[in-house]
Amino acid sequence: MLITSENNDLIKKIKKLKDKKGRYEEGLFFVEGTTSVLEALKSDFEIEYIVMGEGVKIDIPKGDFEIAHTTERIFKKISDTVTPQMVMAIIKIPKYEENTYIKEKGVYVIADNIQDPGNLGTIIRTADAFGVSAIFTINNCVDIFNPKVLRASMGSIFHIPVIATTSQILLKLKRRGIKVFATHLKAQKLVHECNISDKVAFVLGNEAKGVSVVDLVDDFVKIPMTGEAESLNVSIAASIFLYESQRQRLIKNN
Repeated sequence: MLITSENNDLIKKIKKLKDKKGRYEEGLFFVEGTTSVLEALKSDFEIEYIVMGEGVKIDIPKGDFEIAHTTERIFKKISDTVTPQMVMAIIKIPKYEENTYIKEKGVYVIADNIQDPGNLGTIIRTADAFGVSAIFTINNCVDIFNPKVLRASMGSIFHIPVIATTSQILLKLKRRGIKVFATHLKAQKLVHECNISDKVAFVLGNEAKGVSVVDLVDDFVKIPMTGEAESLNVSIAASIFLYESQRQRLIKNN
């Protein structure tokens, strides 16, 4: 079956998923592009539909989902990109139980009111690369399932739990012996001078305002910089933190 009309029920449903309200009303989100769709298919996420543009040929494994085809014109109406790859997956929003992911060991990321979807998506991808146990978003962070977040995550959203919650998550982590770190320009300690190999949570603050949960932070550190830039992009800072944590783990294990 080829969908040729914007009045098709599936097309109308997908259009709703571009907005946060529509996503949570439907309990669904979508990812676009071959890489993200294939990562979704390999994951435990529940897929409802695979939607492909007319003539697109991708080897889709069998699964408990429907496959729909659209004209190029219709696909562009539902796509969130200017030049779509003509394939998307419609997926159920997972229901994570956050307590399941709070352990006495591990590395955690707390995204505190991060507003730029590209930054959050890059942080998810970086956290996945460096073996983070879970990511928690707090204080009105950009929606995890925003299409731009998902695109920047490059499929990593399917590898690591990312859970929207409240600042109480920091208290829960601290009660399990997890030490909470954040950056501050006036901090006395440098990031590589601290033991951040395990049992740590990194709070990454808003791009303009910084960390809002300062009272819940155990220790402030700074990244050594010798140039003239006043600060780093939050996703770059996350990469440095998480690389240093990984570096310390590798040294311990060798």
